[in-house]
Amino acid sequence: MGIREDFLAKLAALKESARARNAALLAGRPAKALSAEELGKGHPKVSSIIGFQATVYETRMGGCFGWFWLTFTSVHCVAMFYGLSRGSVKVSGALVAEAAWWHYLGLALFYVPFFLVGFAFTVARYRVELTDAMIVVRWRILPYVGWTWRLPVGDEVKVSLAYRGSSENDKPSAAIVVASQGKDIDFGAFLADDVKEFLAGAIRYYYGVDEGASTPFIPND
Repeated sequence: MGIREDFLAKLAALKESARARNAALLAGRPAKALSAEELGKGHPKVSSIIGFQATVYETRMGGCFGWFWLTFTSVHCVAMFYGLSRGSVKVSGALVAEAAWWHYLGLALFYVPFFLVGFAFTVARYRVELTDAMIVVRWRILPYVGWTWRLPVGDEVKVSLAYRGSSENDKPSAAIVVASQGKDIDFGAFLADDVKEFLAGAIRYYYGVDEGASTPFIPND
């Protein structure tokens, strides 16, 4: 009876520890507050456009995993096309003496999703547009291919780095989470950590989180 109770107690402790860890990951931590000097220096992987009505930040994914994926997919694709052009091959279980154009088209379409995954981790870009009324985040794998997040903002904007379900090398990967008026958006989980820190800090600076005013007013004269 004592062994059973000890086992149940340890199991309950493990469950509580996992629950607390998951809660901490979901809660995340507030974004670092950037100073005006740090923001002015910028980030080598982030471009910025400071406008009168909006501030825009752009960055590219450029991960090593993506380049490895693209290289492997390209080599595999070339090998399959070469094999298809060499003579008799099996297509969907049937022996084909000479491949027709639709066989090449079908093979090309088969590889499209794999190349898109590679592009998503290499050439895909984030565009973060900040205005007084709304945050718009666009992620594009290719022109017109991707997702867009929009968040209307009010007087209070919270910016944090928190877990939202993405993992990298079996480790939880924090995303940039922006919340306002009871709603939130999250993005950039697979960006480099220093890029995430800069973008989160830049968003926090723009909306004056804990610092009061938003972007400084510049008189016309």
